[in-house]
Amino acid sequence: MAFELTGYRNLGDAFAARVAQHPDKTALTIYRSSADAEHESLSYAELARRAALRAADLAQRLAPGDRVLIALPTGTEFVELYLACLMAGVTAVPAPPATGSSSAAQRVAAIAADCAPGLVFTTDGDRDTLTERFHAQGLGHVPVREAAPAGPGEAPEPPPRGRHADRDTLAVIQYSSGSTGTPKGVMLAHGNIQANLQALHSVMGLGGDDSFGSWMPLHHDFGLFCQLSCALVYGGSTVLMPPANFARRPVEWFRMMNEFRTTATSAPNFAYGLAVRLIADEQLEGVDISPLRFLCNGSEPIHAPTMAAFAKRFAHIGLRPEALTSGYGMAEVTVYASGTPIPQQQTVLVVDPHRLADADHPELVAATDGNGKEIVGVGRPEAFETRIVDPRTLHTLPAGSVGEVWLRGDSVGRGYWNKPALTARTFDARPAGAAATEPGWLRTGDLGALVDGELFITGRLKEVMIVHGRNLYPHDLEHEARAAHPGLDGFVGAAFGVDAPDERIVLVHEVSPTLPAEELPAAATAVARRLATTFGVPARNVLLVRRGTVHRTTSGKIQRAAMRERFLAGAVEALHAELEPAVRRLTAGGGTP
Repeated sequence: MAFELTGYRNLGDAFAARVAQHPDKTALTIYRSSADAEHESLSYAELARRAALRAADLAQRLAPGDRVLIALPTGTEFVELYLACLMAGVTAVPAPPATGSSSAAQRVAAIAADCAPGLVFTTDGDRDTLTERFHAQGLGHVPVREAAPAGPGEAPEPPPRGRHADRDTLAVIQYSSGSTGTPKGVMLAHGNIQANLQALHSVMGLGGDDSFGSWMPLHHDFGLFCQLSCALVYGGSTVLMPPANFARRPVEWFRMMNEFRTTATSAPNFAYGLAVRLIADEQLEGVDISPLRFLCNGSEPIHAPTMAAFAKRFAHIGLRPEALTSGYGMAEVTVYASGTPIPQQQTVLVVDPHRLADADHPELVAATDGNGKEIVGVGRPEAFETRIVDPRTLHTLPAGSVGEVWLRGDSVGRGYWNKPALTARTFDARPAGAAATEPGWLRTGDLGALVDGELFITGRLKEVMIVHGRNLYPHDLEHEARAAHPGLDGFVGAAFGVDAPDERIVLVHEVSPTLPAEELPAAATAVARRLATTFGVPARNVLLVRRGTVHRTTSGKIQRAAMRERFLAGAVEALHAELEPAVRRLTAGGGTP
């Protein structure tokens, strides 16, 4: 059924229309595990009532446009407060919960220092921790409140008209996941989000008849917009599971889909590999995921063998190959930039790795012997104008050439909060020869190419290493390292370059806790040998570390820039390290990290 979202004044009005359309339909369910007898569910009417109560409270305490930082785990309280912000004309700032580690509390404090919220919501258990952290960082004036239950009562009157948001009103400050550096707050107006959700409907085919289900964190754009906001503004139902539950028991994702007949879900690439490795056949007894019609891999890059293994592994419980789709996006464009529309099959190119690795003119050219590198297409960016631009000369490149992906469209955010210079460089770029009056483009920082109108992502611009005149992509190095020794298979690594004085490859890789210490040197040697053989360049700097050492974002992306900084600071505790003398001298104190 056709659905038109962009005609609404704001997201709150769009949600209100769905409430009026079917008040008794289940809007939201919080799924804990298959062991729980009952799951918490709210109808559209009840969710709207609770959100309205919270919106009235926010309207009394805050001025229009003030920021509300929501540092909560997956639960009804997060959803209610998010909707309340949209209703009350204030700006929602999703953030991770402060539970579990000092680094989590520090991240919340860093976000608060950047966006200066008028109010912070957290759990009762985290309130003291956050309050102490805020005081230590000079943020003692920021009120921190427990997100107590909304309670009974009739929904209040709507906020005064002066508080009503329009399409240009700031709705959300979405902090990036920080895979390549310090997280930044992307300013998203109501109109940006509406345009993006409309594209997900028009291009990808998602709608009100879908049953959404996700374990992705709600403070991440993937979970907030692709799974939660889509469902609520389309009029569908969504089931949300805490991310930690998936990490502990990946089979719960499948059991959730089975119980609620999920038709649409998404996950980054690592989750598909995790499911293949850790889910046993006996755990899937009675599970049927045949209703699933949209299963999106939204990582950059997407690993074709992983998706093929996933499709084969779970075909016996009803997974249809046509349900698998590839997506590409980022917080700077709300979330969605392109994807393979269902039921179109994913495109996989087998390209010549030498032409791709050419440091001067990289391009996607079909391998002549069939043994090239596989790259998965992520569909046509139908909702955007797209250019591939040489990041050095800023000239637009022809089809097939690899360069930086530039985008322009209604979903592109307004810039980074309180960072005008960075906003100008990133959101208002112009290719060589363009007139100053021409609308600006978003520089995504991603490398890719257009082939027959379809977009293919090859890596991150900041992470590419140039060694002996060749472009080397860290995810390729990491993939080969995992295959070099059984002790690394299934574990994560981070590859990056350091200047010593020319660029040298460094690989920090986790190993199995069952790998004996006396086998670590052989494992490191096997990795270095495989990388040198596969890529034709020296790769002598290998650090083998304990599981959990390699930093990742909440969406699973490897934080290579952070790992590089830790390495240079001598802060990586290695079980075994093989380092060239010139590289060793770069680390703090020149000792073994």
